[in-house]
Amino acid sequence: MNNFVTALLVGLWVTWAIIDEQTLQLQTTRPIITGPVVGLICGDLQTGLIVGATVELMFLATIFVGTAVPPDPTLSSAIATALAIYSGRGVDIAVATALPVALIGQVVTTLQYSVVNVAFLHLADRKAENGDTKGLVRTAWYPLIVNLIFYGLPTFLAVYYGAQYVTNIIDAIPEKIITGLAVGGGMIGSVGFALLLTTIKSKNLWPFFLVGLISATYLKINNIGIGLIAVMCVALYLEITKKRGAK
Repeated sequence: MNNFVTALLVGLWVTWAIIDEQTLQLQTTRPIITGPVVGLICGDLQTGLIVGATVELMFLATIFVGTAVPPDPTLSSAIATALAIYSGRGVDIAVATALPVALIGQVVTTLQYSVVNVAFLHLADRKAENGDTKGLVRTAWYPLIVNLIFYGLPTFLAVYYGAQYVTNIIDAIPEKIITGLAVGGGMIGSVGFALLLTTIKSKNLWPFFLVGLISATYLKINNIGIGLIAVMCVALYLEITKKRGAK
């Protein structure tokens, strides 16, 4: 597959993922899905899986809070995966690239939601006032089409020119900066996971978390083994609560 087709497919995937986020919400926008898909398109599924999972940890707890737009994980994971594959420098360069690209995506999203979509909303109001039902329906499609320009086109350009030009720019970046950004990205992942842990309000569930932590950290059990332990813990918990309820 030549570089043009690859860049085109990655750009179309990012466009679809953003549309999915705004409509169906099938979660294709998440890095853990976008990374492997882009890796498959670029011919390196393994790197796509690794980068997707790593970037997912970085943006694990990023959500819309009121009108605050979070950094964009889709644009970030797609471009980071492509550059990781093309540059041959793996996860470190992907993590270092992911955060700056996500912040650029944040600016683009803010511009779209606060300016462009507002203009379409006023257009829809005029269509509704005039009783133009068909025009009102068409107006609902305009913001989705604009995603092709706001997200698809920048992704296409980044991937298409990445192999020839972006890699040279990345090579010119001092290794200390790459390492620093990679470490910072890892810290963001830790913060995101910590924020998720705050949702465990029931003190009765914390022992199960500690079982998983000890199994992974000290016993070195892999994810499959921890998953099986989790299933057994759930079964035991349900059995115990069932017996308590019977009494």
